[in-house]
Parts: sequence; structure tokens; C-alpha cells
Amino acid sequence: MITWLQNFFLKHNKWLFGGLLIVIIVTFVLTIGPQSFFGSGSSTEQRRLQFHGYDLASEADQRTIAQHAEISSFLNPELQLQGEQIMNYAYIRLAALGLADQLGIPEPGVDSLKAFIQSLRAFQDPVTQSFSADSYQRIVDTIENSGRFSPNALGRVLREDYRIAEVRQALGGPDYTLPFEVDRAYLDAKSNFVVNVLHYDLANFNPDLVADDQALVDFYNENPARYEVPESISVTALMFRAEAYLSEISDPEGDVLEAYFAANKGKYQPTPAAENDTETPEVALADVLETVVLDWKTDQAKFLAARKCEQFSVQLWQRKIALGSPEYEALLAQFLVEQAPIPTYARGETPRSNGLPFQLFESVWAYANNSNRFFSDLANTSDGAGLLVINEVIEARQPDFSEVREEVRTAFMESEKRRLFAEKGKDWREALLAGLSEKSIEDLAADLELELVSLDAFNGDRVPFSLRRNQLWDQVRFLTVGDITPMTMDATRGT
Repeated sequence: MITWLQNFFLKHNKWLFGGLLIVIIVTFVLTIGPQSFFGSGSSTEQRRLQFHGYDLASEADQRTIAQHAEISSFLNPELQLQGEQIMNYAYIRLAALGLADQLGIPEPGVDSLKAFIQSLRAFQDPVTQSFSADSYQRIVDTIENSGRFSPNALGRVLREDYRIAEVRQALGGPDYTLPFEVDRAYLDAKSNFVVNVLHYDLANFNPDLVADDQALVDFYNENPARYEVPESISVTALMFRAEAYLSEISDPEGDVLEAYFAANKGKYQPTPAAENDTETPEVALADVLETVVLDWKTDQAKFLAARKCEQFSVQLWQRKIALGSPEYEALLAQFLVEQAPIPTYARGETPRSNGLPFQLFESVWAYANNSNRFFSDLANTSDGAGLLVINEVIEARQPDFSEVREEVRTAFMESEKRRLFAEKGKDWREALLAGLSEKSIEDLAADLELELVSLDAFNGDRVPFSLRRNQLWDQVRFLTVGDITPMTMDATRGT
């Protein structure tokens, strides 16, 4: 039956099949083709990833996001962010700003922003823990004069951080403070404290220490990670300096030079010597023509250096040139590359050298075990561009005791000294507790050769910084009259 129907339609209704074929072809072209009937499927707008004013698909915006996170980490030193943690923090900030939009948190007003700035730890005096105008101005000048950030970057970061702080406040959840904590805080705030602080410098504590070989070996075996030599990498920086390509830059046309001078006019104006001087005449292009031409050519040479760096890495990849081969040496000479050796370093121990960004030294680790590629991505510098080539990756190893004997001995002696110092602190505390019924704290401190510091009376909401710094307040606040805290130790003394 099906075969009979096929034959019937083929013989008597060929126009029907022709029409169906045309409909299928037209539909395919209009919906599947590169230029869709319903709009371009490859427009730039569709490829953009806009989020809170940033295009996440844009390299320029990616750099801005990272720079804003760097400024924010500088303003919030308690975060202790380093290296690649900055980029993770950048995306956390971006997510928080998205939440601020969803929660309807507005931009701060003048008074709100001022109060927020005064609350930031970076702007507080380390002694009084209050806002310091000098600290504020010093940090602002450091950021604005670094030359790495746009003029409005600091203001934008402060406004964004204000909104992020509001997000934290909104999503912080309920307060789980227990009743006794409320009572304790109230009592602290309403109570006056008179506290004496006793110190002893660790440098003045010199017990007789003996370190035999067996004790050192035992200490080495108990702390193997302390002496492990981590995996490290040896790299060479290849620098593409702008000055090497100045000869390739032609003199600019007159209108180009005038536009460049107009855009950078302030750079060429002299600074008035004093306020009482007569107004300094404005410098014209003709007065500084040679300097402006050289500056323009230098800027162009920087762009050329970045292109040269990119071309160099492309040739390394496409031609599969081996490190140290004659072709490699010839390519270095052809591109006028300056080689700069970098000291061997481990992960997280990024060297500072040649003006290359620290991110480049971290990212090159991604190619440490790549047999097909021995060079990093390129990075722009203040005078051109550069990249890193991997000479060698040195595996982590555990050295023999004999190699690190002196290092082990030093660490053992320091550890023993601090252990005995802690024991001595217990003896001092017992002697003080036993002697307070017969002698004054001043006499006891003199007998035990302890340094005595008598703090001014204070209440619990104005605790001196010296007590908060070493977390002594958490012990002091619960003492009874005449009691003494156990000794706490920092790097230089016991308290």
C-alpha cells in the first residue's frame, strides 16, 4: 500500500514534492545560516557579558576589576590578601555588588561615605585606633601617584566597598549573643579597671642550652616539613624595551603631534616657584617640540614593543623552536630582545625584578610541566613588554640531616629557649601570687627583674591598645582583684 502511494504521488503530484523541497531549503537558510532571518547570531552585543557596569568578556575590564580589588585589599589590610588571592577577591567583590543591586542598596551619600572612610582600618592610627587624617592623605597620595590606577579608581572602590559592607550587614543573619555575654559587656563598659603589666624581654633570657646530635636528629625527624626544599623554577625574563625600537618609529605628522601635545599639555608646563610670583606663561608646542616628539615616539615604541613580543611568542609556537637552539638565538637577535636572569624561586615566593607584574611569575607555573611550551604569556611593562622562558623545574626534595644540621641546630636552640622561657613565666606568676600579700607589685617586679608598666584607669569600652594587641584583654577582663594572667609570648618578649 505504501509503495503504491509513493508511486502515485511521484507520477501525478510532482509539484507537491517540489514545493515541499523549496519550503525546507528556504527554512534551513533563514534559520540555520550565518545571517539568520531572525537576527545575527554572532553580533558583538550577544558576546558581551555585562555585570554591574563591567564587561566580563573584555580584557580591559578584567584588568580594571583586578586593579579595584588590589586597591580594596590595600584599604582592608586585615584581609591579608596576596598574589593570586587578589583575583579571587575581585570576583567575590563583583558578586557582592550584584547582590547589592538585587537588594536595592544605593550609592552612599557624602555623610555616609565619610563615616565609612573613617571606619576603615587602613586610615586609623595604630596607637589610638581612631581615624588619622595623616594616614588617610598618605595612603591616598600613594595610590594616586603610583601611576597604575585611573584618577577616579579610588573613589569608585570606596563607594563599591561601602555597598559591599552594607550587603554583609544585610545578610549577616541574627545575632546569637548569649545572655551572659550581654551581661559581661555591660559590666565591662560600666567598670573601671586598674591594670599593671609586667614584661620581660626574650633577648635578656639566656639559659644554658645543650644540643647533642641525638636531640638534633630527633628534632629534625619531628619537623621534616620545616626543612623540605620546595619545588622551584628557573626562568629568564625576555624584555622588549621601547628604546630598542625607536629607530623604527617615523616622525609624527603635525596634526598628530598637536593632538598629542594637547592631551598631555600639563606634563610640559613649568611648576610656579612661589605663590607670589607673576603668572607663568603657558608653554607652546614650539617651545618643547623636540621633547614632545621624543615622548610621542617613545609611546609608539612601547606599543611596537608589545607587538614584537607577541610576534616573538607566536613564532616560537608555530615554528616549534626549542629553547637554546640556534633558531632561538637567531630569533632573540632579530627581535632585539634583552635577556635578564631571574633568581630561582618557589611557588608563593615571587621575585621582584625587571618591572614585570608578579602575576606573570605565578602564571608561568601553569607551563612548568608542559612539554610543548616553555614560555609564559606576555605582559606589558612601563617601558615595553616582556615574557618569561622556563629554563628548568627543580623538584621538591627532603635534604639529609647533614645538609641542614646548622639550620636544625639554630631552630632547636630557639625552640628550647622559648620552651624554657614559658616555664620561667609560670615560675614568675607563682612568685607574684605568693608575694602580693607581703610586698607591693613594684617591689616584686624589682626583685624578679621584670619591667612594670602601670596603665591609667580605664573602663571596658576604652581598652588600651597594648592590651588588645596581644589579646590580653580577653584574660584581664575576667580577673578578680589581685589575680594575675598566665604569661603570653610574642616574638620579642613575655607579658
